[in-house]
Amino acid sequence: MNSTDLVAISTNPAFIKRCLGLSAEFSFVFADFANADAFFGDPGDADRVKCFILDCTSFSNIHEAAGTIQVARQMMDRSYIVCVLDSRVKPEDMELLKKSGANLIMLDNEFTSNSKLEFVSSQIIKSAYIPIKVIDLVPDSSGEFPLYMLMPKNEKYLRIYKPGQNINAQFIGKYSESQELYIHRNDVANWGEYLKTFRGDEETSNARACRGKFLKLQQAFIDLVLMISDQTSSSSFSDGRSLFEDCQKFGTELLDSLSQVKYPWEIINNSSIGDFGSIERATAVAAYAGLLSRRAQVGDPASVMLGALFADIGMILLSPRTTTKVRQDRLLEFDAEEKMEYEKHPVFSLNQILSKRLQLAEEVKEMILFSHERMDQKGYPNRPGSNKIREDSMLVRLAQEVDQALLLRMGKEKVDFMTSFENFIENKIRDIDGYSLAVLFKVRSAYKAA
Repeated sequence: MNSTDLVAISTNPAFIKRCLGLSAEFSFVFADFANADAFFGDPGDADRVKCFILDCTSFSNIHEAAGTIQVARQMMDRSYIVCVLDSRVKPEDMELLKKSGANLIMLDNEFTSNSKLEFVSSQIIKSAYIPIKVIDLVPDSSGEFPLYMLMPKNEKYLRIYKPGQNINAQFIGKYSESQELYIHRNDVANWGEYLKTFRGDEETSNARACRGKFLKLQQAFIDLVLMISDQTSSSSFSDGRSLFEDCQKFGTELLDSLSQVKYPWEIINNSSIGDFGSIERATAVAAYAGLLSRRAQVGDPASVMLGALFADIGMILLSPRTTTKVRQDRLLEFDAEEKMEYEKHPVFSLNQILSKRLQLAEEVKEMILFSHERMDQKGYPNRPGSNKIREDSMLVRLAQEVDQALLLRMGKEKVDFMTSFENFIENKIRDIDGYSLAVLFKVRSAYKAA
């Protein structure tokens, strides 16, 4: 086996079919086995498996499942292990599997009915290797992380740098044309330390620090959503609070850092993260919203960032068929049931946060609930009167639309971001697209003066 994205172990045809469909949609390299012995008997490159899904409903007892997970963890120390259990399982059994090395516990009913599996696999697999800029490497430095390059023909990641080696000018020059190399998601903290230790001129250092803080916020956000998705009591309220506080802290640090660079929009717009509906761009949307808030002096920037960051996490509770249409931008093809389900996701988002007893300020709760509402009452989920919609809530939706409209995509010609942004705002003013003109004028004035 060579660099397999997803491995599933189950004797249940429906279980394998679910994983096969997922892999086909996301273009994962997939392998399945009837039992653990068949997989571990000839593991090959097991340590390169990114996501390992174990059907624990097929084991005769929970201790057998725990033993399999322990073996998997020993052989695949960097793999993400998902265990699917019977929905009637005891809490102490879930705890045993977590202590044995499972990263995430899913119940069999949610495995098939909602999109947690899509989110988990897409974020873990697609962001297993995270792009970093070659220009952020400093000559005659060293880092405590491996570096990888993406081979264009077979799309495999080839390790080109071992931790502790010298990064010289020749090494940087060799890969400068590719512009991006990759680190493993487990090495984000070490990469952040490297960025703090080795500094260049002020402009370069500020941009480098900004990109590092963007990655920190992105990883904290993914970890928080994964924790919220977990059914075990070991996903404690204190753990959730700690991750939530990390998101608050890293968001504030990112916003301050963005304010010190000449072209903050480019750092956000060039970010490449994940592959799941609108959630994969949550960090970028939050950064846009915070900048809009700070520059236009609408709302509290830190609160606006939080509202934007969490506005769409309820998407993971939607059915797989609904989120498939979202990812493929086929919202106009929703049937009545899918449309109703989709329009409830802001409510699901808030409930997901509150279920872990995370403390949100009232204005942030309102921003999440109102993140898709419009002045003309054509939004969702509640369609309140225009006088009920806060200006900072409008910034969340505006940031979402800015990101979708101006995102730099593969195969698209690169255009000047600020020119495109100005045109975008002017179009919103002319079309009266559900926004308060007062908010749009504040945003336009702030960026004309910048």
